[in-house]
Amino acid sequence: MVLHMLTDLNLPIFKYESSNPYENGLQHGKAYKEAIKELVKIRTNLLLKRSPHLENKLDEFAKEQFRFTKDFSNDLALELEGIAEGSECSLTDIIILNNYTDFRDIQLPDEGCTAISYIGDDISLAGQTWDMHQSAKNYLMIIEVHNESTQTKEIIYTVCGCLGLMAMNSYAQFVGVNNINVVDGENGIIWPALIRKLSTLKNQKEVIDTLMNAKVTSGHNYLISDGSNAYNYEITPTVKEIVPPQSEEIIFHTNHCLNERIISVEDKKNISKTTHKRYELAKKYAKQITTEKAMFDFLTSHDGHPISICSHFSPEGANDPSQTCGGALYNYKTQMLKIWRGCREYDDNYRYVEIPLPLVDTK
Repeated sequence: MVLHMLTDLNLPIFKYESSNPYENGLQHGKAYKEAIKELVKIRTNLLLKRSPHLENKLDEFAKEQFRFTKDFSNDLALELEGIAEGSECSLTDIIILNNYTDFRDIQLPDEGCTAISYIGDDISLAGQTWDMHQSAKNYLMIIEVHNESTQTKEIIYTVCGCLGLMAMNSYAQFVGVNNINVVDGENGIIWPALIRKLSTLKNQKEVIDTLMNAKVTSGHNYLISDGSNAYNYEITPTVKEIVPPQSEEIIFHTNHCLNERIISVEDKKNISKTTHKRYELAKKYAKQITTEKAMFDFLTSHDGHPISICSHFSPEGANDPSQTCGGALYNYKTQMLKIWRGCREYDDNYRYVEIPLPLVDTK
């Protein structure tokens, strides 16, 4: 597949400066209007290539998913409307950009991510890679949400036009996500809205309660950490369960289901082609990942290349060739969030940023 990407955003940090969510979305849309239009076109084409039967259902499904999202969070619905207005796109376009992997009956099995957390006596770490269709890499960006009244921040890793892919906030709540393919998909809230909602919460109990009560569209695993406790939760429209931890200190997840109840709704025909090999690599290195350097080296590792943690796997004839488009790592001891775009070894346009994210005392 030849990609004709017109824009490289160069991993910008865009600050939300208004208390009005519509205004923040409007400015987001205006700032990245052309890039958002490009990404809408790419993702709509991918969606229809995978599921052409949805062509006459896009508006209907997008409106239904927006309705569920608005019921879930009116502020995030307003932000989506602002992005649509600012980018001169339809609301259907923006819903597709945000939720295209979760549209009913849509499966994109070549996509995958690796999420990992380490909690030790002296240091706690949480991080993940973000693997997706290779066309998305140049559209990655960071949103910084500053809350004036509490003097707290939310740092959101995302693509332009999208509410969020992963998040970390000043209350120590880290939220990572990786896709799992399931057969019980149904229209619900768009999952980037769930990421953003979780990014506003003050404690892990609120995060877990929100996860367990969310009416989601399809399946994902959510890695949640507060520096003291970390868990993987596999969440689908009909089954929601915690994943048994691999050990007391370290947990990890790739893109196949690990909880027995979730396995019952897993789409066995559309499991990621790289997930089991990446999971074995995580098992291989788990005991060594006790420092920030070790975790960063793991998340950017090419052991087993091209089916590696930093993945460049694109099988011949793949409908949706993916690669590791980026990643993030938070160190609870140094209170520094590291975010990268692309691969430091293979990409000429690799980008790496460090963002201080001091934590507030909520006790």
